[in-house]
Amino acid sequence: MITLSWTRKVDTAADTVDTADAGVITGTPGTTREQLWRVLLHKAENPVGYVPAITECRVLERYEDGFLREARRGSRLLVQRVTPDEAAGRITFRHADSSDLAVITNQVGEDEDGDLTLTLSITLTEAPSSAVLRENSYLHELDSDFAATLDAMTAVLRRNATALQGAGDA
Repeated sequence: MITLSWTRKVDTAADTVDTADAGVITGTPGTTREQLWRVLLHKAENPVGYVPAITECRVLERYEDGFLREARRGSRLLVQRVTPDEAAGRITFRHADSSDLAVITNQVGEDEDGDLTLTLSITLTEAPSSAVLRENSYLHELDSDFAATLDAMTAVLRRNATALQGAGDA
């Protein structure tokens, strides 16, 4: 499967707020990680107004670790299992329907300057991933190269882990 991601800076810790009425710029800090997390949780349950393509959404069921939601995106009705992980700063949306997307992820992070970032990732299901690889020779070659690299790495990791286990048993 193919995963694509986009990262944007949310704002910097040094950002200031322009109080338009007074025309004064103050030293009020920008968005905190905690504020961003709370807003992302709100967006997960109420995406209308955050995600332009989503026009309706409702929570169908709640679980200890998240919820199941139904969202309308254009003419499509998407069913997604939503799992927030505050410690990791990640909200995962797993598609429970026949969408071309397997997973969407919202990930809070920081850039090299310590400024908050938000990364949006999508993982395509097998059918669109295969179509993309068939139609794009560069991605096909890249996929083949890295798949072979991963196969070789996991074989060595497995062999070394087994050897380590055998040495620990002695």
